[in-house]
Amino acid sequence: MDAADTNQLLIAMGVYRNFETSEGVLEVLRGVNVTLYQGDMMAVVGESGVGKSTLLHILGGLDRPTQGNVRVKGELLQNMSEATLAAFRNNHVGFVFQHHYLMEEFTALENIMIPALIAGKSKKEAEIMAEQLLLEVGLANRSKHRPRQLSGGEQQRVAVARALINKPEIVLADEPSGNLDIKTGEKLHQLLAGLNESHEVTFLIATHNKELAESCHRIVKMEDGLLHEVSKN
Repeated sequence: MDAADTNQLLIAMGVYRNFETSEGVLEVLRGVNVTLYQGDMMAVVGESGVGKSTLLHILGGLDRPTQGNVRVKGELLQNMSEATLAAFRNNHVGFVFQHHYLMEEFTALENIMIPALIAGKSKKEAEIMAEQLLLEVGLANRSKHRPRQLSGGEQQRVAVARALINKPEIVLADEPSGNLDIKTGEKLHQLLAGLNESHEVTFLIATHNKELAESCHRIVKMEDGLLHEVSKN
């Protein structure tokens, strides 16, 4: 086996995704192939509506393809029941969306703890892990604040910490800086790059932000339902 093969975390082959509409079948993905390796940081760029979010949802097991295969850590996602897939996602895949989706009634610390508690960690263990992540994302002094008491950038950093608490091999980020101003977005980009290096977590980031894309190791462009590798400047 080639050495590179042992580092393959995610392999998608011939992925199609069609949606039924009032005007007929809408083909969003038309045979996408993509491979992510341990420690990768890949940006997916492309116009709005081309299917970047759809692709991330399928790769993370939030949606199922019309046709094609997705393997994460060698496991074929299509063969999993909904319950098994949910547990697999919680343990191996982290998600960061354009909107943070934090639970307003919980503090920053409690929001980060939730996936660990779902995974069966004790409250004390989850709390220790969440506190460490808050320190890493620069919010140790904001642990008891609820989302409405945090800035947009702080909320998104909490969402990043939440995505990392179960030590996933892969984090899928969908326009993570889309709702942030330029300066705050740049800080988030630096944070993601630092976490990629320090945690060796693999990132796949759908973005319109040119600077964020250029900071990634690889760039692919989604066009006409397919992915094309882009040479970095």
